[in-house]
Amino acid sequence: MLQHRSLAGRALPGAQQRPCVASARRVIVRAKEPIVAATTLLEKEQEAAPSAAPGRGAAGAPSTSGSKWVIDESELLTSTAEHRAWTFGPMALMGAALAVAGSHVDGPGGALSAASAVLAAYVLSDLGTGVYHWSVDNYGDGSTPVFGRQIAAFQGHHVRPWTITQREFCNNVHQVFKPAAYPAGGMLLLSPVLGVWPGFFLPSFLFLVCMSQQFHAWSHMKKSELPAAVVALQDAGVLIGRAAHGAHHRPNFEGNYCIVSGWWNQALDDSGFFRWLEKVVVATTGVEPRCWYPPEHGWIEEVRPQAK
Repeated sequence: MLQHRSLAGRALPGAQQRPCVASARRVIVRAKEPIVAATTLLEKEQEAAPSAAPGRGAAGAPSTSGSKWVIDESELLTSTAEHRAWTFGPMALMGAALAVAGSHVDGPGGALSAASAVLAAYVLSDLGTGVYHWSVDNYGDGSTPVFGRQIAAFQGHHVRPWTITQREFCNNVHQVFKPAAYPAGGMLLLSPVLGVWPGFFLPSFLFLVCMSQQFHAWSHMKKSELPAAVVALQDAGVLIGRAAHGAHHRPNFEGNYCIVSGWWNQALDDSGFFRWLEKVVVATTGVEPRCWYPPEHGWIEEVRPQAK
């Protein structure tokens, strides 16, 4: 039977035949407070050591933890002026960079180059969101610099997934567009010398990655709640739909991470790509991903409350 081993070479307690599922101490905190990070294998063994028999590993299943920003009923779900500024400001920078790239298009060859760049951005943005989604689901916490709020939101989303459907557009996406403002500004500065293909690819890729948070929200909605154009794109497989993304929300949240079109999900999951990445992270840092162990009771999806 396949076993996971610690950095010291000892078999980890609770190892399963399939290589999935990870943990760290769970700390209950007040709403919007940051949480602890994932524990390393060494820390886990040190914590378990007092209960272990001499010369043997710790007995029993390992403790698990999570890192979420608790969403309470008072959390703001509408868009503020700040949310709009952080959404439309970076969006304008990306649009300006695309406009400069468009000014370089000359003839059918240039148009074909631009179209191929946008198509490549669309295909690779799905892959990019999968890798990013995997990382924030499994590592870091609310106190992680720059990405802490996103990490906490993604992890807490597994407990109350319906809240994403209640957020207004800018409230939902500004957290992704905000850090994208800096690379978007860099793209605009470089756009005069980038040429057609990179000039179209880079801002298109960044825009789609940012918009994936809204595609994600739409994948949690019923068709009756969506605009007809969005339903048509989901039905055509251009955007990820509810059934495809729903597969991700089965504990231990170990696959189906891509949230633009979802085209990459089967290839990544069937190939064991993320399990390989997790082993690399464990080997180099000693930190396990959260998906290597089933979620604790407090991390199981809640029942959506009835509207009052």
